[in-house]
Amino acid sequence: MSEEESWFGKVKYKVLEGKKGVREAYNCMANSYDHSKYLFWTRKLELAEERVVKKWIDGFLGICLDVGCGTGRYSLKIAEKGVEVVTSDFSLRMLKRLKLKAKSSGIFHRLSLVLADAEHLPFQENAFSSLICAFAFDHFENSDVAAMEFSRVLRDDSLCAISSFNSHTLGDFQRRYGLGDKAPFRTEDMSPTLICEVGHSGDELERMFSKYEFRVEDMKGCSYWHLFPKFQKYYPLKMDSFFNLFKGLLKYAEIHAVLMRKSTP
Repeated sequence: MSEEESWFGKVKYKVLEGKKGVREAYNCMANSYDHSKYLFWTRKLELAEERVVKKWIDGFLGICLDVGCGTGRYSLKIAEKGVEVVTSDFSLRMLKRLKLKAKSSGIFHRLSLVLADAEHLPFQENAFSSLICAFAFDHFENSDVAAMEFSRVLRDDSLCAISSFNSHTLGDFQRRYGLGDKAPFRTEDMSPTLICEVGHSGDELERMFSKYEFRVEDMKGCSYWHLFPKFQKYYPLKMDSFFNLFKGLLKYAEIHAVLMRKSTP
């Protein structure tokens, strides 16, 4: 594999701990995050995940909250559909990148940017009609508290879409490279860095969120690369639809995407 595909194999890492470390890393990556050659696998995972989640956000109505919005991968897509979006992230530089992209797309008037911690959302109860948290949930220091906050700010019958690294496959990757509970990141603006990332399988998300009045409406796996370890680079994303027919294969997916509905008994 080329350097941009396999850089994480034998490098010296800077280690950033906890919530402050995650914020520092994303602030450093913000300007090059969307186009860095070192995020080769991130881009492939995003494409696979979007095949599932883009269908779900068609059902988003009212005001949507994008938690851990980053540079706006989904905020922009949802706003383009005419939905008002509150974009929340605790990286100020990521929000600034999103602001620039939204202005250039002509949809900034549909966005409200908020610097916030997902475990302490600065919003009133029942403020939102939908919520998305894509590739951010695994960075939270206390994911159970974040799930409780999601429930608090969502109205009854609201949709909530979450994508997370599968704890089974992420754990396998972390053990193989001796990363502990960390994940490797690198861009042209940031040297190889480890930050906290703890995966959650779809079943783990279902158990966690069921405590806070959520029920699962759909669950999908994205990128079943572990079934073809020698051909990961060439794995065709359309195969996901076939493998998702077999629930027993879900543990081999790199990403688990879950659509839930908040429903008070």
